[in-house]
Amino acid sequence: MTARDIRYQAAVVDAGRLLLLYCVPHDEAGFWVLPGGGREAGESETACVAREVQEEASIEIAVERLLYDVPADPPDGTYRRWRTYLGRVMRGEAVPGGGEGWAELTAVRWLPLAEPAAWEQALRDDPFLHPQLLRIRAALGMEAPGPVPPAA
Repeated sequence: MTARDIRYQAAVVDAGRLLLLYCVPHDEAGFWVLPGGGREAGESETACVAREVQEEASIEIAVERLLYDVPADPPDGTYRRWRTYLGRVMRGEAVPGGGEGWAELTAVRWLPLAEPAAWEQALRDDPFLHPQLLRIRAALGMEAPGPVPPAA
């Protein structure tokens, strides 16, 4: 597996809220993602995660531990695995930045992890992000992954 077969991403948690970035591909509708990407040559996994968060959200984080390592589900066409690390904000205020040639990061948001019933339907319907949100909650001891109740 090459360094780009794995997406190294951060679950940046601050006061019970999770950092999300809005990614807008040049030819598609936008969607919310965790900050992350592929490793550079000679870079450790944790250094990659910290660098990606700095580039994409302009904040410095402490990478605390691996939360989960799973096959990309559904496969996203670029990465075969997702390795998600817990990150804590050390310095800065999150603002969107960076991006690839195929997309731009245009917004940040802090999603309350303790209130999945309050998440908008678009997040619940997202086949990439929603399962990750549930895994993050489970890894943090909030509850086991499972269905989220429908929006009221």
